[in-house]
Amino acid sequence: MRSERFKHQVVDSIPERLQVGTLYVTTDRDVAGHLCACGCGREVITPLSPTDWSITIDQHRATLDPSIGNWAFPCRSHYFIWDGEVIWAGNMSNKAIAQGRQRNKACKLSYYRQLNETPPMPQEHLRKPLPPLRRTRIQRLVAWWKRLFAR
Repeated sequence: MRSERFKHQVVDSIPERLQVGTLYVTTDRDVAGHLCACGCGREVITPLSPTDWSITIDQHRATLDPSIGNWAFPCRSHYFIWDGEVIWAGNMSNKAIAQGRQRNKACKLSYYRQLNETPPMPQEHLRKPLPPLRRTRIQRLVAWWKRLFAR
């Protein structure tokens, strides 16, 4: 069954059996999981980190950023989860997918290289949970448009 909306549920770990239309987010916010929005039934697991996806939970709705591109699945579905709603995106060519993967790899390499060059933070700072990022709807919309046309 195709999903047009996702409710979110915070869990200690991603359950073995996922429910249609539920976006699971671990309590330590390091991973999210859901069933593919196209209805094919495949599990979509997204790592949450500065170089992968990020999640914003605002007013009981969740936004997963950037888009989900299930290029390895037979369905090849491509969509955003924005304030709990599924926003379908167009298919991408194999060349565009390869370029995106290369760009992501370069960004990760740059991020971790820069991270290794900075001195470590004192341990007491590492224990504080980071507050969720809060962006206005306009800021999220502008960011979405920029990502959409950057591809």
